[in-house]
Amino acid sequence: MKEALEEDLARGFVLQGFDRATDELRIELDRKAAPIERLRWLFDVREDFGMCDAYPVDAAKADTLAPLDPVSEPIDMDKYDFFLQRYA
Repeated sequence: MKEALEEDLARGFVLQGFDRATDELRIELDRKAAPIERLRWLFDVREDFGMCDAYPVDAAKADTLAPLDPVSEPIDMDKYDFFLQRYA
């Protein structure tokens, strides 16, 4: 039963922050496990079951993600454009 619960959690995701002026990757925030169905609902993903694409994170999504799956530091939406994606 424990294995089934672990499969329902999304693992291996990172929030990547790109500098707004240069579009260069400046920060990566590792994500802990979160329920995959919640992430699929939040990003309106129906076809990409594994969520293998990069998904833009706006302020509303960042606010929803924060309590669901805390990161090591605040998501600075004023400084960076963030995307949620799988580890490469």
